[in-house]
Amino acid sequence: MLQILRAPALLAGLLHASAAMAFSASGHEFSGALADRLLSPHAARQVQLVLGMKLAVAATWADCAKDVAPGPAGFHYVPNPRFHPACEHFETPPGRARMADYVRRNWNVCSSASEGVACHKAYHFSDVAVQHERYDRRFIGTSDHDVVSALNATIAVLRERPAPPPFSIRDRKEALLLLAHLVGDVHQPLHVGAVYLDARGAPVDPDAGAAASSVNTTRGGNSITDGATNLHALWDAIPPQLQPSRIDKARLAAARRIAANPLDPSAWPAAWATETLLASREAFDGLAFQPDAAKPGRWTVEYADRAAYIERKQAIQAQQLLRAGARLAQLLNALWP
Repeated sequence: MLQILRAPALLAGLLHASAAMAFSASGHEFSGALADRLLSPHAARQVQLVLGMKLAVAATWADCAKDVAPGPAGFHYVPNPRFHPACEHFETPPGRARMADYVRRNWNVCSSASEGVACHKAYHFSDVAVQHERYDRRFIGTSDHDVVSALNATIAVLRERPAPPPFSIRDRKEALLLLAHLVGDVHQPLHVGAVYLDARGAPVDPDAGAAASSVNTTRGGNSITDGATNLHALWDAIPPQLQPSRIDKARLAAARRIAANPLDPSAWPAAWATETLLASREAFDGLAFQPDAAKPGRWTVEYADRAAYIERKQAIQAQQLLRAGARLAQLLNALWP
C-alpha cells in the first residue's frame, strides 16, 4: 500500500496487525448501536433481513476475521482470547466458515500481498500525510484497496453491483458486515491520517519530493511508543462514557443533527476520510518524536502536557464516534429509502 521505504520491522508489525481494533470493539459497538437507533423503519427491516443481527453486533466482524490465518489444512479461525467477547457471536461453525472463506478470497489479491501484508487487513486504513488538506488517491498512503476503496466496494455490492477488484465480497451480508465496521475505521483519526518522519524524527511530507530512503511511515502510530503502549493503541482505547450501553437522548439528538451529504453515497467515503484527515492533525499536534536507538523503525513520543492531550483525544473520539454512527445510519437509509 505504501510507496516508500519499509523496514523489516515495519512489515513484521503489519503482519501482526490482528491485535489492532480501530476504536476498540466497544467503539465499533457504540457506532453500530447508535446507527441501529437512527435507521428508518424500512432500512431497519432490510438490515435484519440481510444480516439477521443488529449493527452493534455486526460492527466487530471485520476485526474478528483478522484472526483467520493460513495453515496446512487451509484457512482457519483461531480466536484471540483478548477479543473473544466481541467475536463470540461469529464463532459458530457457519460463522467461522464465513470468516475463513472471506479471508481466503481476500488474502493476496492486492499489491500489499507482495509486501507480506494480508490484503483484507489493508482494507481498514489509509495513511495520508497530515500535511494534506484532503483525501486524494494521488497521495502516498492511499490505494485501490484502502479503507475508502473498501467502503465504496461494499456500497456497490449493497446496490447489487459487482465489487471492483481487488475486492472479493461474496454477498450483501458480507458487504454489510464490512460496512458496519469500516465506517467506524474511516472515522478513527489514525486510520486515515499519518505522520511520516525522517531519520531524526521530524515530520515530513512524503508527497513533497522527499527522498524515499529518508522517509519512514509510522503505521498509523503503531511504530510510535508511549511507555508500554503505542500511539495507535492509545487512540483505540475508548473511555467509559462512550460505551454502547451509555447512548442517551442527548447523544441521539446530537447524532440526528449531523447533516447527510447531499452527493451520491459513492462520494461519501472520500468526504469522510477528508474530514477525518483534518481531525488527525489534532491527534499529532504538539507531539515530538525521537528515534528509538534500540529499535530501528520505531520512535518514542513526547508530550507537552499528556493529561491535556488525553482530554483532547477523548473529545475527538466522542465527536468521531458520533459521526460514525450517524453516517452509518444515513448511508443505509439512503441505500434503502
